[in-house]
Amino acid sequence: MRVSVTFRIVAGLVVLTLSTMLIACSLNLAPNLSRLQMEDRARYCEALAVSSSLFLTQGNSEALQDYLGAVVKHNLEIGSAVLRKQDGEVFLHAGPMVNSADADLASKFNQVRIELREQNLPWGQLEIYYPVKQAGLLSLWHRPMTRYIVFVVGCCFLLFALFLRKTLQSLNPSRVIPGRVQEALDTLAGGLLILDTKEQIVLANKTIARALRTTPEQLQGQPVGKLPWMIQSETEAESENILPWTRVLTDGETHKGITLSLESNTTVADCFVVSCAPVLDDEGRSRGVLVSFEDVTELEKKKSELREMLQALHESREEIQQKNQELEYLATRDPLTSCLNRRSFYEQMETLWAEAKEQGTPLGCVLLDIDHFKSINDNHGHSTGDLVLKGIGATLMELVTAPGVLCRYGGEEFCILLPGHDIDQTAQVAEEYRRAVERLEFEDLKVTSSFGATAVSLGAENAQDLLDEADKCLYAAKRGGRNQVSRWDLVPRDMDFSEPIAREPAPLGQGSAAQEPAISSEAALRLGQTMDGLGQMIDRQDFDGLADLADEVHTLAAAQNLPEVAAAAGQLRDAATTVDVVEAIYLTNQLMEQCREYQSQHLETVVD
Repeated sequence: MRVSVTFRIVAGLVVLTLSTMLIACSLNLAPNLSRLQMEDRARYCEALAVSSSLFLTQGNSEALQDYLGAVVKHNLEIGSAVLRKQDGEVFLHAGPMVNSADADLASKFNQVRIELREQNLPWGQLEIYYPVKQAGLLSLWHRPMTRYIVFVVGCCFLLFALFLRKTLQSLNPSRVIPGRVQEALDTLAGGLLILDTKEQIVLANKTIARALRTTPEQLQGQPVGKLPWMIQSETEAESENILPWTRVLTDGETHKGITLSLESNTTVADCFVVSCAPVLDDEGRSRGVLVSFEDVTELEKKKSELREMLQALHESREEIQQKNQELEYLATRDPLTSCLNRRSFYEQMETLWAEAKEQGTPLGCVLLDIDHFKSINDNHGHSTGDLVLKGIGATLMELVTAPGVLCRYGGEEFCILLPGHDIDQTAQVAEEYRRAVERLEFEDLKVTSSFGATAVSLGAENAQDLLDEADKCLYAAKRGGRNQVSRWDLVPRDMDFSEPIAREPAPLGQGSAAQEPAISSEAALRLGQTMDGLGQMIDRQDFDGLADLADEVHTLAAAQNLPEVAAAAGQLRDAATTVDVVEAIYLTNQLMEQCREYQSQHLETVVD
């Protein structure tokens, strides 16, 4: 149970007052009530002795007996009165008879003895006995000092409580501020704290109290640093973990826009944007700090979700880029031999031809054909034919180094471009290739190949003419007995080339029919490249470009019969048009996930 500040202060003041009284008593500065009581008893007994002496002088013993009896009867503090002669004989008594020889007399009664004289001669003594009160709570209460202390403590507690209640009302800001002003502070959307110079909370409104899951009364008087604050700002000052109100008290300047969070076991902690300003008195001295809090916990949750989506988007982009590289390789390569396919070969040939013509540099071309390849398939099976093609393709890929270009031109034909090679160098290299193929060893099989070599310097008008020259050289090599290199400048011009060699590309595999992929490598690559463009648009926050690119994806997916991708692209286009950032990022992630699935399926199909 929380004890109020007023009660604690009052209790402390009462204890201090009581301690002061006890110290005064121990120093004999306070009146001794016991001694005063004994003095009063002594004076009273002396009066009784004088009266008794008068009765004795008159010889009126009966009247003296009645007098002492009346004294004992009407004075409750007196237990008994005894008139004893000089020899110890009891002359008369009132009240219970007391044996003066009793050893326990002192423990039972308080005694007052006064000597009586007759004609200046000792006659005897008057003995007055006061009962000794037994120890107990009731007897303790009857003691004057006890009642005095209880009265002082009670009065002090009551008076101190009334006084401090009025005093603290003037010191408590929550009491000084009018009710309507306090209500206005409590209705503020932002939290508000007023701290003193010791960083203790003087005033808190209900908004910050709710955010901290407590009440303004419980916050009041508590050190604000007691809460588990964590600084999230990345400036140099905040990196030193100096809380903003501490900095305000140190440098006396206003600090704004500092993000703080409270340590929490939850995923996202309570976050606040804090602004602090010094509170100054009339002389410009610092009296505390005014701290305002803006609760941005929900915003931080959204930012955290957005960061997660962006992270997933970047991971998707990296994966798609990797698959794009694989798709680009597949789109430009022959799946059986890994050499360039004809489409990619033509693209590079046009580039090399243009460079050779513009710069006047040599360019050689070699076309080769495997001898009697049809008989290999017929006699040994298509699987053996595939092994021969793979073996020759791998050998040529090792021999043809950059900037040379190797292509599987047809079913059993390969074409090689050799930048920087004239006809002599081209023929020499072709001979090296022929010998390398001849040295290959296959199980129960010997393979040779025929080569045709030409170069730009021999008069070709365009790239296609260069290929035709190499083709005719190859024809001449086969007519000349195969397993040889024929060069264009040595081929007779009157040779009959009326029996052309087939140039159509063979199927991707020479064995069993391969499973057709859902989309082509070119379409999968284009789809992946477009997805990478979507990620770049998100990074640049170019929503106009994002909408246009999403529309392109929609068109491409519809053409490739991918309804799920087309639908997601359409939704992304709409979200980008309305600049819905979170929805656009979410849909981009969803679209990339679908694209990755199609790419993976395509790659698995092509590899199989």
